[in-house]
Amino acid sequence: MEPVIRLEGVARDFWDGVRRRRVLQPTDLEFWPGELTVLAGPSGSGKTTLLTIMGLVLAPSAGRVWVAGEEVTGLSEDALATVRLKRFGFVFQSAGLVPALSALDNALAGRSIQSDRVAPGLRERALELFDELGIADYARAMPTQLSGGQQQRVAIARALLGEPAVLLCDEPTSALDVDSSRVVLDTLKRLARDPKRGVVLVTHDPRVFPYADRLVKIEDGRIASDTKDKAEG
Repeated sequence: MEPVIRLEGVARDFWDGVRRRRVLQPTDLEFWPGELTVLAGPSGSGKTTLLTIMGLVLAPSAGRVWVAGEEVTGLSEDALATVRLKRFGFVFQSAGLVPALSALDNALAGRSIQSDRVAPGLRERALELFDELGIADYARAMPTQLSGGQQQRVAIARALLGEPAVLLCDEPTSALDVDSSRVVLDTLKRLARDPKRGVVLVTHDPRVFPYADRLVKIEDGRIASDTKDKAEG
């Protein structure tokens, strides 16, 4: 079984106007399908930098990256965009729904923008996802008629439409109340059971930690602890 993402010696530098500063130290990590991995750390720890490198949005200053067994280090921007579209789903702090579109049309929007039309069977698949995520009754609802947790589940459905190998979530519950957060985290935990998909969630909120199959803590641009190491030890 291949890891969904493999990082080898990945590091990142930023120029602050005076000097080059290393915000992510050389990092080796593998993320596996069937697993909910939580990347945790305080603001400025490097966790979001790591996530954006994993999502092929930010190029590493050093190191190599593999996605689903394919090395993507050094690919062109067009090639990286193709890998992102085929392999990744993204969920952010804000659901980012378009107010003028229904929940279902919001879920379809990303895929229809790519091809200027909805591919055959995609609407049916979106409705199946709404049913799986417990929001089937809200497919025709407008975003203002949905709770924060319901909006976030629409965003998850949108991310899943491409059948991604990796679901990357950046603080997906930080804007939600306790009950909505619990529903979204239960949903992500269930989605991580898919043996063909890995789920990676970045957070600074310790209330998320109990949902993790694996907890990786980052401090000062370094891996401070990894429960996978403890389990293997």
